[in-house]
Amino acid sequence: MTGKKIGIALLLICLCVVVRWANAAPSQSMTWQQWLAATEQEAVSAGVSPAVANTALNGLTPDQRVLGYDKTQPESRLSFKQYRQSRGDDARVRMGINEYRRNAPLLNRVARTYGVSPCVIVSVWGMETSYGHYMGSFPVIRSLATLAFYSRRSDYFHEQLIYALQILNGGHIDNAHYVGEWAGASGQPQFMPSSFQKYAVDYDGDGRKNIWTSRPDIFASIANYLAQYGWQANAPWGYEVNVPAQLGLKSGENNWYPVSAWKSAGVTLTNGQPIPDSSAEAVVIMPAGGPGLLAFHNFFVFKEYNNSTYYAGTVSHMANAICQG
Repeated sequence: MTGKKIGIALLLICLCVVVRWANAAPSQSMTWQQWLAATEQEAVSAGVSPAVANTALNGLTPDQRVLGYDKTQPESRLSFKQYRQSRGDDARVRMGINEYRRNAPLLNRVARTYGVSPCVIVSVWGMETSYGHYMGSFPVIRSLATLAFYSRRSDYFHEQLIYALQILNGGHIDNAHYVGEWAGASGQPQFMPSSFQKYAVDYDGDGRKNIWTSRPDIFASIANYLAQYGWQANAPWGYEVNVPAQLGLKSGENNWYPVSAWKSAGVTLTNGQPIPDSSAEAVVIMPAGGPGLLAFHNFFVFKEYNNSTYYAGTVSHMANAICQG
């Protein structure tokens, strides 16, 4: 290699190191305390009162547990059936059926407002926090500040932190009760602060978007999220299906065919019954471990809530079972 080529190679290596360092820790040109002070001023400039910003950020320390989770997230090795059994088992479905019955008048009002089935609202609620029983215990401001300072996605979490301070400033929740999962999702629908700002609803009209304890606000916020992503009322979301070995049509998320074509190709429901007639188009997805999924437009709206085929398939499964129940 010539000297010129060596020089260029070394320059490229240096640039890569700089870029990787910047992506990994762009906040660390300042100390933690300096960064907190700068963030406090940024929040005030974004409309947060100085008192709220100072109370939330003053004396804050990084959360080492959050750093541990951020660095050790394992790649899932579960099959779809294993995932569904762990997240959408019969016990959770039964809980969903009971919650539907208990909250039916409210759920039906919300469904009429947003055009989203009550079964779907309950299913998402159950998947996210087991109907409000498990919402996380990490202080949201501390988690987001930790990730904004140390994470490779620091810009994203910094933005979420400013949104979270605005949520406190709006009086939707107080800082002592603003807790959630380790990465900052909070409330019974498990909204990140940016999702809260876009989709949370004050359905009970008390001046607060209370996704932590107000059932009207919780149900309406879930429904509004799905509606804003194009939920189609009274349309199917998905079925679990048997797929013949020689399908004759292409499976996969980009291969849309009329339901009649899938039926003609031999695709049937896992209970052996024919697929209900529909004028809609659908795709067939084959998650690891099966069963196959006949997925419609609404299935991909579920994926806007959580971009996982396993998640969308399990929510669909639970919604179907809750409606049948």
